[in-house]
Amino acid sequence: MKKKVLAVLLAAATTVSMMAAVPVFAEDSETIKIGTLYPLTGDVASIGQNIMRGVEFAVNEINEAGGIDGKQIEIVQGDSKGDTKTGMTEAERLITQENVCAILGAYQSSVTEVVAQVAEQYQVPMLTAISTADSLTETGYEYFFRMAPTNSMFLRDMIQFLVDESAENEDVKVESIAVCADNTLLGQETAEWAKYFAEEQGIEYLGEVLYSKGAADLSSEVIQLKDMNPDALVVDNYISDGILLTKTMAEQGYKPNIMIGKATAYIDPSYIPAVGELCNGIVTAAEFNPGSKGQEISDAFAEEYGVDMNGHSAEAYTAMWVLKTAIENAGSTEREDIKNALAEVKIEGSFPGGSEIILPYDTIEFSDIEMNGQQHTNTNAGAVLTILQIQDGEYKTVWPLDIADAELQYPATYE
Repeated sequence: MKKKVLAVLLAAATTVSMMAAVPVFAEDSETIKIGTLYPLTGDVASIGQNIMRGVEFAVNEINEAGGIDGKQIEIVQGDSKGDTKTGMTEAERLITQENVCAILGAYQSSVTEVVAQVAEQYQVPMLTAISTADSLTETGYEYFFRMAPTNSMFLRDMIQFLVDESAENEDVKVESIAVCADNTLLGQETAEWAKYFAEEQGIEYLGEVLYSKGAADLSSEVIQLKDMNPDALVVDNYISDGILLTKTMAEQGYKPNIMIGKATAYIDPSYIPAVGELCNGIVTAAEFNPGSKGQEISDAFAEEYGVDMNGHSAEAYTAMWVLKTAIENAGSTEREDIKNALAEVKIEGSFPGGSEIILPYDTIEFSDIEMNGQQHTNTNAGAVLTILQIQDGEYKTVWPLDIADAELQYPATYE
């Protein structure tokens, strides 16, 4: 039903969808226009603004080095406000009015789902650096590409971390888990994959507590979690909800031995300042491992913006370099040529004329593969994650165990 509704909403666009066949830029154009679509206002604006720092940092590097074939990149920003309808409208504006050759975005998977349909309708290449819902690459779309690990990859590694820690340390006991997430596409998938991988590893799944995104109160949800009493609590919350959950748990004295987040709120630069010592001991999956790779880049980023580079900004930075490489390989700013170049791109170790891949893997390419019984199109199957723990207000790598720079503090203190 959802796809039918979206098809109706997009029907009006079909009369101009053939724009992809028309050259996007005149030969004498001095810039290459790339659209970005992230929540720059609304309840997750801090995350969208941080993502844009990663994009802008990469664009500045590229332009200072001469741009793409001598042309400067011009970023045209769209603001989804974290809303699906706004995201759709902004995507159409970027494509039909701003004539961008490609789109980077979005953040929330529910918004990305809609924007990807718009991009497919208009035949405009779209690259998401961050959205993780597995369903996004199960559609068979030709113009949509995902660089981020999928939800299932996140939960696979998060559960494996719990298994490895239990095997490594006799004091760590993880025989049961529960999930707390918002009742969106992303949260529902998080619960689904947590259950799948927990049961595969012989861990009891006690259930999930789902709530409406942007909740004003999570007291009843925390009571439910206390009653469940899992050995490990798996959480997937956007920033305002993550802050509220952390503070509500403290108010009610709920201290699970392990609380592990799926990045989102728990790597946002505003999270630790907002909750203070209450975050100590919380564990989170992350797409970026500070200090192991890209130290010079992350140091320069911190100097420029006054905040540390995190998974979101590191992925956005990397995605911009991926798109730059694809446009160069295409030798064109035609949308169809860029789409074809993205489908064929393979970056190993470092970017041509740029830095090393700063994420915790060394190859980026978009493949059509089967994962967990589902066919995925144009997904970065080699993406992997690290697990960090907040210790004394700083992120420390605790998994994979062979690259850990700190031991897991167990049980979590939240103080």
